[in-house]
Amino acid sequence: MDFERLLSTIRRHTQLTEQEEMKLCAILRIKKLKRKEFLVRVGDDARHEYFVNKGCLRTYYIDEKGTEHNTYFAIEGYWLSDIYSRTFNTPALCSIVALEDSELVHIPNIALEELLIDVPALERFFRISYQKSLATIHLKQIQLLSMNGCERYNYFREKYPEIDKRVPQKHIASYLGFTPEFFNTVRSKAIREKVLSSAKVGW
Repeated sequence: MDFERLLSTIRRHTQLTEQEEMKLCAILRIKKLKRKEFLVRVGDDARHEYFVNKGCLRTYYIDEKGTEHNTYFAIEGYWLSDIYSRTFNTPALCSIVALEDSELVHIPNIALEELLIDVPALERFFRISYQKSLATIHLKQIQLLSMNGCERYNYFREKYPEIDKRVPQKHIASYLGFTPEFFNTVRSKAIREKVLSSAKVGW
């Protein structure tokens, strides 16, 4: 089984011994999804951690009016789970679905918690990962209050260029809190500004 991408990600942040890596690999499982196949549905037992080996997925919830709201996208090298469900042992609040054929590394929550006690370096890695996730959520909240539509879209494109290429525009619009009509307006303006900027560079 191919766990090298996951191990490389961990090695960038902490150092595991060969024995510790073997302990980790012993609890890992591979899960494959076809495009449009669900990894998690609202109400499921979602007390698991997933790492994306290949593919692209989105996390979303549906409000009382039946409108979908995207909260997260994950491509190769990203982690994803329903953090609230994992933390408080509750049914999933969000659904996770594959936008492309995907392969994930699956870590059962109970086995992971036991391993984190046994391998402190892994506990440090996941603590840092969660801190970064919280920081990203906090930044998004600030952007919603302080940035206009064009600024938020341009930031998204610069920060996540690969996601911008692979995720359908309607889902990006939902993630940014835009209606499809407003997103088209913002995107057209951003493209015009980019063309004008490129033209000025060539003068």
